[in-house]
Amino acid sequence: MFKKTSLIIISTTLILTSTVFAKSFRDTRGHWAESSIDFITDKGIMSGYNDNTFKPNDNMTRVEFYAAVNNLIGYDKTYTVTFSDVSTSDWYYGDVAKGIKAGYIVPTTGKLNPEREITREEVAEILGYVYSLQQRVSATNEFGDRGKIAESARGYVGALVEAGILRGYSDGNFYPTRSIRRSEVATLFRSMISNYNYPQKKAINNSKIKFGSRDLYE
Repeated sequence: MFKKTSLIIISTTLILTSTVFAKSFRDTRGHWAESSIDFITDKGIMSGYNDNTFKPNDNMTRVEFYAAVNNLIGYDKTYTVTFSDVSTSDWYYGDVAKGIKAGYIVPTTGKLNPEREITREEVAEILGYVYSLQQRVSATNEFGDRGKIAESARGYVGALVEAGILRGYSDGNFYPTRSIRRSEVATLFRSMISNYNYPQKKAINNSKIKFGSRDLYE
């Protein structure tokens, strides 16, 4: 998990000049990430539940994260979904279709495992890609488990570490495959907006969308 100190939050410069009327959730009052949750939900990037909770300590799934990324950038173009475990009747079908078209989801004919908890390295890779960050592989050399970071994600992990947005743990490891909580994602999005503003939309030409191996998301 991310620690409270794992993210740099520039709260004083992040609030816009207009007054922010954030929704207050009954389970976020006094939470360390309360201000970030209020900010992100007010922007419509993430949302709470019908019972007026946000569930800040719950881990986030892949499709929940995809939906938040799509909300952040306003992706609206789609590509046909071919994953064997994603149906047109699923609430997240459209978000997966947008992610493929944007290029941060690689299509396959295998399983996406959409409701599996998303990992730290997956989050870093997606955000690094949509923000078009310059990859900084060498910035991960400080981590004892750097060899366990997926090759496709390592440069983006390094970019966010170098920017001070992500950090490792006190034992010197990054733990790339650990899950991430909803509160941590809210704080991370707020830090990304503070450091990089909002990313530009991307849309891959259908002819350039390449399929990955069937077990890519296993």
